[in-house]
Amino acid sequence: MTHHSPHPSSAPGVTPGEPPRPAAPFWTVAYLLFAVMLGGALPTPLYPRYADDLGLSPLLIALVFAMYAVGILVTLLLLGGLSDKVGRRRVLAPALAVAALSCLVFICFPTLPGLIAGRFLSGVSVGLATGAATAYLRELSPDPARAALVASTTNMFGLGGGPLLSGVLAHFVAWPLVVPYLALALCLVPGFLLLRLPETVSRGGGKLRIQRLAVPPSSRPVFLAMGPAVFAAFALLGLLAALTGTFLKDVMHQHSPLLVGVLVCAAFSAAGLAQLAIRGLSLYAGALGGMVVVPLGLALIVAALPTQSLWLFLLGAVTGGAGAGAAFRSCMALVSGSAPAALAGQAVSGLFVAAYLGLTVPVIGVGVLAAVSSLFRAAVAFSVLVAALTAVSAVATLRFRKKQAEPHTAGPPHHLAGVRAADPSG
Repeated sequence: MTHHSPHPSSAPGVTPGEPPRPAAPFWTVAYLLFAVMLGGALPTPLYPRYADDLGLSPLLIALVFAMYAVGILVTLLLLGGLSDKVGRRRVLAPALAVAALSCLVFICFPTLPGLIAGRFLSGVSVGLATGAATAYLRELSPDPARAALVASTTNMFGLGGGPLLSGVLAHFVAWPLVVPYLALALCLVPGFLLLRLPETVSRGGGKLRIQRLAVPPSSRPVFLAMGPAVFAAFALLGLLAALTGTFLKDVMHQHSPLLVGVLVCAAFSAAGLAQLAIRGLSLYAGALGGMVVVPLGLALIVAALPTQSLWLFLLGAVTGGAGAGAAFRSCMALVSGSAPAALAGQAVSGLFVAAYLGLTVPVIGVGVLAAVSSLFRAAVAFSVLVAALTAVSAVATLRFRKKQAEPHTAGPPHHLAGVRAADPSG
């Protein structure tokens, strides 16, 4: 999940006579982004243990998870352009420090307020790191498309690696509510390498402003067509990240944190791999394919609950994750490519708002429904909502594509004509 809007002056181009840029700084930044993203879903396998120790309902677990997305949104709105003004390193360093602070909060305060604070801090660290690191990678690489793809897949693999790490440690090591956070803190130690990295941005002036949440007029038709699918794709990922442990414990009577970690890791890894796999497809094919696959994966997950089939749940998680990755990458490229270069960041910001609202609001709805009904019925209602959103989005996307293909369609020359070149995911 990447977000950036670097100034043109801060993203130097590459001339034919320019010497190759060293690879070490590029991959150092990629690792640091990966380390921060590990914390994004690290507590997922631990939620059932917290629920038992603190008496937390599925609704409270969903609210704890939602604080992560709240932290990201608040940070993007208030500090989304900070690294453009003060430099990439000066933002990545606090991001790593806040991630380490979140580990300390989780360890020292294993209470409901502590969980809420820890998850909010995790979101803040991710919000700081994604914008700064994505722009940094682009400036450290001669190939912007490659840099964007590395940033996007690093996000997904980091989110998948976190629950796998905590699931393994919680299963095999004592102090399951302490050791995973210590391990994450150790993963953040290489942050001192920032001192050896070149700064790519000169410190500029200007005041920081809350980012304007407005989609450029040229992007509104494609945004309205694809926004519901992005919302639905992230709703699926949010459901898995927040409530996989609850589904396994309360419905399927499985209590292994390792199993939770493997399932969630599989979903996010599938999302990352799908972004790589669809590079040869057209953006419309990738978007429409994802819109079909997301509800299919969710249907498999829902079908696995009454049958208590772990293999069916795993298949659904992988299928849904792959669909979410494909849909998000393609929709992001189409929306950003429909905007003038000067407003591409604004278009991307709008889609990220839809994504993070999808990550939080439906999951909280599942928690509310589970409190008055059952987890299974809440999951069924959730799947109906996702299927409806993706169907509406698919129909709207097909109509938009048909309209764009009409010879008499009016629009500026840039309007989707160079969308592949503008693809922020590579």
